[in-house]
Amino acid sequence: MASACALTTIAILAAILFYVLLLLSRTMELRFAASYAMVDCAPPPSSDDGAAAFRGTLLPLLAALPAAAAPTGFASLQSGGGAFARGLCLGDPAPQDCLACLAAAAKKLAGCGASRRAGVWRSEGCFLAYADGNTSSAHEDAFRDVISFGEEVYPAVISVDDGTLPSYPNCFDTRALVALAQSLAGRGAANCSGARVVTDAAALSSNATGKNAVKLRAQCARDRAAAAECARCLGDSAREVRACGWGLDGEHERVADVLGYNCFLRIETSVPPRPVAKYVKQPVVLALCAAILLVLVVTAVIACVRKKRGTGNVAAAAASAGQQTNASPAAN
Repeated sequence: MASACALTTIAILAAILFYVLLLLSRTMELRFAASYAMVDCAPPPSSDDGAAAFRGTLLPLLAALPAAAAPTGFASLQSGGGAFARGLCLGDPAPQDCLACLAAAAKKLAGCGASRRAGVWRSEGCFLAYADGNTSSAHEDAFRDVISFGEEVYPAVISVDDGTLPSYPNCFDTRALVALAQSLAGRGAANCSGARVVTDAAALSSNATGKNAVKLRAQCARDRAAAAECARCLGDSAREVRACGWGLDGEHERVADVLGYNCFLRIETSVPPRPVAKYVKQPVVLALCAAILLVLVVTAVIACVRKKRGTGNVAAAAASAGQQTNASPAAN
């Protein structure tokens, strides 16, 4: 029984030690799912006698577009009835992934009804749109939607407060961000593979700590975007991003996807591996942890002692009963 109590105490101590080591060796993360399907259906004309005929020529295009775009990541198709459709896979996905994403996007557009222009963006990494013309409309030029997601990274806190307040830089320099986004137009943003640029956060923010980096990815639709038009589109997209709230302190990760008909822009802050944090608000936290550990150990020991005493009392009672039983025949 003593050995069992000792093993129980050792197990409790080992579990606590494992938890402490885990806390010291890595950070705790709160992640947010990055899944979306954004659909934009432009308002249909007030009267459209050719709506049924237009839709009749459109549906075959939407069915054919995923397979046409999958090999290279982009395709633009048109029908004899004046319908145009184009699809773009973001980044450099495998053909089967591009096909699956665009096929799912095409199903989403079926709900736009009599709209003459519509688009859908999926978080898996693709864009598909249709229109009744091959030039941008005022609605398409003006449309921008920003979808933000990311994760909080909380470093382990193990040492005492040194009396200094932590700094939380929070904002991009919008002008620097716009200039960097526009520069991507000359670096192949209209290509299928897009452009990737990694820069120190300090280049985009005057108060960034330099603990993290910023990656921009940009792609422009190849059937509409000359370099100048691509740069204008990316600049407009960068202006739509909320400048503050990014937490450029090395303890946050943020992603913003700026969706548009003629270009796509992703801004991502990434956090490299970091050492354990160096501050704690109050030294009392350490004392509290030690007290909890002591309480757990004492509780385990008391429980073992009580159990041992209870077992001893039962054994003594059994022995006493046995002696009385043996003595009864002699008395007779």
